[in-house]
Amino acid sequence: MFSCDYHIHTQLSGCADNEFSIEKIIQIQQERGIEAIGITDHDYSYQSKVKRIQAAREAIKEADPSIEVHFGVESQMLEYQVTSINIRLASYFDYVLMAPNHYHLRGVAQPRSFRDPRRVALHEIYMFEAAIACPITDAVVHPFLLSPDVFQFSTDELTAFAQEMMRNIEQKRLIYQLDLASQRGLGIEISPKMARYNQHHLIEFYQLCLERDVKLLIGSDAHNAKQLEELSLLTPILEELGITDEHLWHPRA
Repeated sequence: MFSCDYHIHTQLSGCADNEFSIEKIIQIQQERGIEAIGITDHDYSYQSKVKRIQAAREAIKEADPSIEVHFGVESQMLEYQVTSINIRLASYFDYVLMAPNHYHLRGVAQPRSFRDPRRVALHEIYMFEAAIACPITDAVVHPFLLSPDVFQFSTDELTAFAQEMMRNIEQKRLIYQLDLASQRGLGIEISPKMARYNQHHLIEFYQLCLERDVKLLIGSDAHNAKQLEELSLLTPILEELGITDEHLWHPRA
């Protein structure tokens, strides 16, 4: 089991538990033996106010962690060349996680149909390209991972739909983007949500990432204490892929 988790939300994100504070997260992760974490609330949590960002960074400092704690942010592509965070605000964080498929949020470009895997495939690769091309992106989170809350399928139906979607992703187009990601040193997140949602179509995608020398970011995308523990769901997947530390993305010092 790898000892890092670079995608964690705190109570500052409205979608996280009210008691899920920076201090609590650091305490839990220290007790679990995690060596490096990243606090990555949604950019809208700060309401574009620098003082809120500085206060969160100060909270990390005051927690006096014995582990490595990075201060990142999760943003999203709204459409090609349009993001939810500007360069000035992005500069206050150690790194920016870019989500290409936050379809549940207002302003994010949507597939023409959530019931046609070909149309979803076209949109997913388009938004993935947008995230890779964005100059403030440091890592792309949960690409090609389909949320059951958005698609409104049963688990088995979503598994089959996601597999069909992935078969409709043009390989040459995807490989070109992965090569760009490798050249830029971008990370691609591997999340326990793929196990939780039974979306093993992503195994071949991550194999392709490794073949193209793209580093993988381990992130729980936790919004509560229980989800921090779900990182263990990745253990058999990481073993199957043959992941070692040299394959992992870490924030720049």
